[in-house]
Amino acid sequence: MSKVIIFYNPRKENAATKAQALALALKNLGINVLSKKTEDHTQDWGVLTGDESLVVVLGGDGTFLLTSNQVLAYQVPLMGVNFGHLGFLSEYGDISMEDLATEIAEGNYTIENRTVLKAQLNNSKEIYYALNDIAVNRSLTANLLHVDLYIDNHLLHSFRSDGIVVSTPTGSTAYALSAGGAVMDPNIRAFQIVPIAAHSLNSRPQVVSDEQVIELVARDTNKNFYLQADGHNLVECPPETHIIISKAEKYLKLAKLNKTNKSFYQILRDKMKWGAINN
Repeated sequence: MSKVIIFYNPRKENAATKAQALALALKNLGINVLSKKTEDHTQDWGVLTGDESLVVVLGGDGTFLLTSNQVLAYQVPLMGVNFGHLGFLSEYGDISMEDLATEIAEGNYTIENRTVLKAQLNNSKEIYYALNDIAVNRSLTANLLHVDLYIDNHLLHSFRSDGIVVSTPTGSTAYALSAGGAVMDPNIRAFQIVPIAAHSLNSRPQVVSDEQVIELVARDTNKNFYLQADGHNLVECPPETHIIISKAEKYLKLAKLNKTNKSFYQILRDKMKWGAINN
């Protein structure tokens, strides 16, 4: 274990204190540690060099998603410690920082490769990456967003809706689920396309292979619309913009402790309160 970087969300209660405790415990175990608070824009962080063994993020899933943009280029494993609410990506909120440091130092964690989306506008060089989802939404002044959906250059559907979410299996428990999509096992190699408040009973979620290329073509002629990757990087798009969405070349390396590693279905049951008896 050569080097560990700790990112923490300064707006989460006790996150800074926990980050200090984890950094001290790791240093006492002979590990080189850098601790840094998260910034609102990922380009402001600029501390990773690629020689890190692990990045630990203290916050909620939103903080985790911000941090994922930092580690993706370097393929450094990322571990989340939950200080948020649901915490599908961030776990271990109840473990002591001393125990966590010991588990990290001994390498008692497993790496899961999670599929990442990439989106490009009109084949531009700018690429937007998302571990959870790419969302396309109408402007506040537009009544509807009219979008044609192509799969591998074949027209599948035309949506009139408030927007569309394209999600990975990891992101199926986020925006896509709120919009009426299905929960997907993270091991499924597929993407889910979910219309938001569609104005047709024929508009239903669609699951496609993650080897296919998704193209969204906005047909509105006088209204701009917006693209967001993982709820960040708000991009205003002019009418008739083509959005090309496909699987990124790199995976997000999700680090999960062996000691307390719950299955996806255990986490899902706990977080969604499925099977709970209402009194």
